[in-house]
Amino acid sequence: MSIIRKIFVSASAQNDALTRQTLKDFPNIIPEILEDRDDLSNRNDLPDSKQVLFLTRSKGDVVKDCPGTSKDYLCCQYRVINQTQNCPLNCTYCILRFYLNFPATLIFTNVEDILPEAATKIQRYPKRLFRIGTGELGDSLALSGSRYFAERAVKFFANMPNVLFELKSKTTYINSIMPLNHGGKTILSWSLNPQEIIRKEESAAANLSERLSAAKRAQDAGFLIGFHLDPIINLPDGNRLYSELCEAIYDAVDPAGIAWISLGSLRFPPSMKDAMIERYPKSALPYGDMIRGIDGKLRYVRPLRVSMYRPIYQSLISIPNPPFIYFCMESSIVWMETTGFTPENNSHLDYLFAESLHRRFPDRYPMKPEREEYNQECIF
Repeated sequence: MSIIRKIFVSASAQNDALTRQTLKDFPNIIPEILEDRDDLSNRNDLPDSKQVLFLTRSKGDVVKDCPGTSKDYLCCQYRVINQTQNCPLNCTYCILRFYLNFPATLIFTNVEDILPEAATKIQRYPKRLFRIGTGELGDSLALSGSRYFAERAVKFFANMPNVLFELKSKTTYINSIMPLNHGGKTILSWSLNPQEIIRKEESAAANLSERLSAAKRAQDAGFLIGFHLDPIINLPDGNRLYSELCEAIYDAVDPAGIAWISLGSLRFPPSMKDAMIERYPKSALPYGDMIRGIDGKLRYVRPLRVSMYRPIYQSLISIPNPPFIYFCMESSIVWMETTGFTPENNSHLDYLFAESLHRRFPDRYPMKPEREEYNQECIF
């Protein structure tokens, strides 16, 4: 993991509990107090943004729709809490370094504002189930400030009937989460790849066996589990490696307690390619057989993506009553060619999540979803 070398705190956030707790974890770093976020944007003497923390209060909405990149790809209508923005794990394919135009890892400290913002937006639509998480712009558990927020969010959402809160990570930092009363409303998820990929491209993250062991611990503690096989990477022996990964998942945890598994292939903006080559000269990822997709990102050509997805999908559905399997930002054509089925649109996919959760876990999610509720526009 990247080492945090500098910490900045906005004057307004100095006395926040999250700030105080975070600073305790870095006793050898003297924080610098700033009056405004722009004071940091103008600095040119900083190390890598993943090695700099900026603790501040949010000035606008933090709870938003997941930024689906194109209407031509199916989006599951996930919602995100952007409390932490950036990640210290330094995966070679990390898009955050290029997507976030800020010289530090940003952590919002005003928990007492962010969680009610989420509740207010969710409670506008009491007849539909919302999936919401913190893992879109940063790892949910890699930093102490993220974990502090996660602990409070787990307890906050525990008694809300129409929400499912997800923590997504490549770490094993779950000790503080395990004893919390989550009310069946929190899912702990891990992004996974074969160990060969982890060793080469995710070297600062926990290895595969560590992530799966953490998932087993979480499941034993009563949490539902999720997995994200994303980004799936084209390898000469990829079919074997990903088949073994699917077996390892089902060997490590009870599939009946897996809420969902997502599949997504490697993709990144064209402008990121040269930067990847310069920063990670030993990585083969920038040299794949890629084209510019509908959303402008480079991704594997469609026949290759389908040939990668099919054996993984077949492995995952080979058991009785498999978990809900879905694709992250893929076209209807890819859904159909891989599974023989495609959701009609984004709202239908959102409904299918709710239907699966209600059918498989009726004690946790007793509200039967009604399709027409998911057809209505939901403004977040």
